[in-house]
Amino acid sequence: MHDEDDPVELLDYLAERIPIAKVKRGHLNRGPITELTVDVGGRSLRIYWKKEALEVSPPVHLTAWVDLLLTRLSDAAAADADLRRAFLRSGWALR
Repeated sequence: MHDEDDPVELLDYLAERIPIAKVKRGHLNRGPITELTVDVGGRSLRIYWKKEALEVSPPVHLTAWVDLLLTRLSDAAAADADLRRAFLRSGWALR
């Protein structure tokens, strides 16, 4: 992700391509995505808005968080055919 990229687009992109992602939106579940959580292998990865900035949990640099997300999804896809299909359809390489 580059500085000029829109973080809202990242949340939308991940929500569209990860079938097990849980999303939260603004008031009455409308508006842009404000939080995305993915539970993989008994652990939770979360990305959310906090004071006009994008925060991630576990707290690491955004690039490292995305890499961790893809690694955990790849591991989970080895045992879940539906997740594997969604992963490959997104154009992501299994790790």
